Amino acid sequence: MKILLVCAGGLSSSIVMKKVRKYGEEIGEDIVIEAVGVADCEEEAQKGYDCVLTAPQVRNRFKELQKMVSIPIEAMAPQDYAIGNAKNIVALAKKISAGKE
Repeated sequence: MKILLVCAGGLSSSIVMKKVRKYGEEIGEDIVIEAVGVADCEEEAQKGYDCVLTAPQVRNRFKELQKMVSIPIEAMAPQDYAIGNAKNIVALAKKISAGKE
């Protein structure tokens, strides 16, 4: 699974990425997750990602981001992002990617 995380570019996204990668190792799944700012979302989303997950900090730009990408996109729950709940974040990514061809 390949996840694109769109954030404001702060430290918290790095923490979330590390936790998701570690969780992937723990459950034996190859999970690739990368983070970009809003300005780079459109270009990066064309590089074979399964889905886009947005951080709570960019929720005010969600509709704009939806128009930028042609893959499934969803906002992460603030509580999952805040504590880096990798299990829930990966479950969300799988759920929205399930219908992708």
